[in-house]
Amino acid sequence: MKILVLCVDRDDDIGVKTGIKGPLVGREDNLAAATKLGLADPEDSDVNALLCAISTYDNLIREAQDAEIATICGDVRVGATSDLVLARQLDQVLEEVRPDRVFLISDGAEDEAFAPIVGSRIRVDHIRRVYVRQTPTAESLYYTIGRQLKNPKVRRKIIAPLGLVLLLFGAIYLSIPTAAPALVLILAGLYLVLISLPFQSISDVFAWLSRRYERVRDSVASGELSIFFNVSALILVLVGVFFGVDSARTREGSYVVQFLTFALNAVWFFVLATLTFEGGKVLSAFLRHGRAPR
Repeated sequence: MKILVLCVDRDDDIGVKTGIKGPLVGREDNLAAATKLGLADPEDSDVNALLCAISTYDNLIREAQDAEIATICGDVRVGATSDLVLARQLDQVLEEVRPDRVFLISDGAEDEAFAPIVGSRIRVDHIRRVYVRQTPTAESLYYTIGRQLKNPKVRRKIIAPLGLVLLLFGAIYLSIPTAAPALVLILAGLYLVLISLPFQSISDVFAWLSRRYERVRDSVASGELSIFFNVSALILVLVGVFFGVDSARTREGSYVVQFLTFALNAVWFFVLATLTFEGGKVLSAFLRHGRAPR
């Protein structure tokens, strides 16, 4: 009975930070990858997952078990793209190693989401999630939060939406006489949105705005229709916001009631803006290429 100790790196941190391509089969290749990744980013949790997989493999060998170790790496585009890459590498490893069962090692729920795909191909007898022990002090918590705020995935998936929610609530609070809470929420929302964007300084913001301006200017000069649809969509969004705020201002009740009033009165403007924006892209692509984009 041959056991495969399988480590999964769904977002391909190993490949991005070290340049090593998966799959990695054998103790030496995995140890080399763990060492190189640890030197490139000592705080990456995939380092611990790799070392845990190696430790699990060593324990099996000491127990005179027939075992092999392998690591498969996905893609930074986590989802269908990364899972297809992982599935292809998994099939390659299974064909090469020919194990009877798998011990799956991961560093979190994201990698474990691939477990059902592994189970569809081979029996999974053990799943281990690797945790890093830290001293639970306020200083370490502050440091951890600071590190996570610099993580592009966290900023894109959590911070930016939270900022937009605060902006939305700020717009609602503007409908009441005491505007101070609204201003605080709007400023906090703007701050969260700005730090979620890939800008290192104010100069980066102005450079991005300059590039966008040149792109819009070239689009207008070339007669591209999408720019007019984009402007129309923006106008519809602004109309929806003002219409929703005006409706919420005239509605008596709690903040929740005012928020729901805003949402109900503004949502159709947002839907129409989305359709206008997407319709502009479809029409521009059709006129340029003779067919609508898929």
